[in-house]
Amino acid sequence: MPARITVCYPNQPAVESFLYEDSGYRLGRSNECELLLDHPTVSRQHANVAHTNKIWQLKDERSRNGTKVNGIAITQSTLQTDALISIGELDCLFETKSTEQLDAIITHNQWRLSSSQSSISIPLTAHLQQNLSAQLQNIIMLTGTQRGIILLGDTLQNLSVSIAHGMQLADFKLAKFEGSVGAITRCFESGQAVIVMDVTRDELLNARKSIETKQISSLACIPLFYEDKVVGVVYTDSKISDKVLTELDIEILSTMSQQIQASVQAILLQQSIDSLQRILEGDSIRISGKKDANLLNLCH
Repeated sequence: MPARITVCYPNQPAVESFLYEDSGYRLGRSNECELLLDHPTVSRQHANVAHTNKIWQLKDERSRNGTKVNGIAITQSTLQTDALISIGELDCLFETKSTEQLDAIITHNQWRLSSSQSSISIPLTAHLQQNLSAQLQNIIMLTGTQRGIILLGDTLQNLSVSIAHGMQLADFKLAKFEGSVGAITRCFESGQAVIVMDVTRDELLNARKSIETKQISSLACIPLFYEDKVVGVVYTDSKISDKVLTELDIEILSTMSQQIQASVQAILLQQSIDSLQRILEGDSIRISGKKDANLLNLCH
């Protein structure tokens, strides 16, 4: 049977690869390897996985930090489905799949990606807020996370809820926030995305008591810009312990965040136009009033 192997990095997206029958694959840091594992604990040609006689076999290639299957060091091992392979300090989930299952996974991934890239109309009207809600729902659905929020504000202290799904935020305060305040703070202040696949292994976040009490497993936080200034963030997370954020998830997040940023920019632009229009209308009323008074004076 074919197989899927998911390489889980501690602080970057997981990498998903598909393995096919009657084939062999080298695993390691070298660009010559079919499965490139970019991590300092992985040897250049660390291991080899091959399918022969209807069996998947894993062989360690005299690597520096060794290879384990389900926590046991091996030189060679037969792989069963749902095996946990440790290549250096990287954990890889090995799953056998039927050809039909593999085709279904690939088709579903293509649908997820194409759905994230489909444009959502952005009229400069009150419907912009509805677009934001739909875009946030798409992020949650297409990445398989559980909940999300869009926060807007010109400073970290002024952040307020624009849209939320799956969170109770009737009285939103950063200190009471159900998600990771640390991730939002880091994202807003640095202007860079924060992607954490395993929060407990992130040095800057795992020390926070909020992470433990809220049981957050993985999260992503993307900054939103307006005129080169951070004006908010898109945040999504999951409490499911085995949820991994893959490269495809991050690509979807990036695409959808660009759409959300366009909506936010349109909202802020429309607010500026509305504000200017109110000022002009006020001036017009004052000017009109003066003209009427002058006309009255002339009549008398």
